[in-house]
Amino acid sequence: MSEHWYLYKDQQEGPFTWDEIVKQAEMNTVGPADMVWTEGLEEWTRADQIEGLIPVAASPPPEPISAPPPTPEASNIQLAAAGVPSSAFAGNPEKADMADPSTGQKTSTGLEPNVAGLLCYILGWISGIIFFLVESENKFIRFHAMQSIVTFGGLTVLQILVSILNRLLLSILWQGLGSWAMYSTVAGLLGIVTIIIWLATLGLAVLLMIKAYQYETFKLPIAGNIAEKQLQ
Repeated sequence: MSEHWYLYKDQQEGPFTWDEIVKQAEMNTVGPADMVWTEGLEEWTRADQIEGLIPVAASPPPEPISAPPPTPEASNIQLAAAGVPSSAFAGNPEKADMADPSTGQKTSTGLEPNVAGLLCYILGWISGIIFFLVESENKFIRFHAMQSIVTFGGLTVLQILVSILNRLLLSILWQGLGSWAMYSTVAGLLGIVTIIIWLATLGLAVLLMIKAYQYETFKLPIAGNIAEKQLQ
């Protein structure tokens, strides 16, 4: 059973797990005439036509209902599935809406878009470069690859600069001026900065892998904007 279910009443909601949407049906927050969709369904479908979702006794006679009109949220899903960068999405600029997991599956890698998006971050900017060069069709993957390059490439450069600064201070403060105490203090501060950068790198990698696997075009404040512009 799919774990990505979407509900449309007055507006699009989701994604929900199957258990969550069944519980809503039991609480009558999902009615027989409400529209639902998940991977494997060609179009929005009445809840009472999904086996096991609405009790048979509660289902009214089927009435012909067309799919709901596109809403801003639904349009965002369709755009993401078509590979449009998240700059075209409405809403929070730092977190675009969910990409539609049912369409836009065509990829150069042959992997599912969310799996490829996750792998863009697994080796930092190295995996980002690999997927950016290999993937030529799916913009969801290309966005995550470019964001990985910009984010972790920038953090790597920052780590290199801190290392160079540490060597310069070693040469100037200790070997040049003979001030071991001052060098130790400054080197200790640089060591703390290095640890912070390393923890930030690890934390961002985990966060971005989770977001990509959930089909989210999650955009970091600076790196995401740069990545978007590179895809335009």
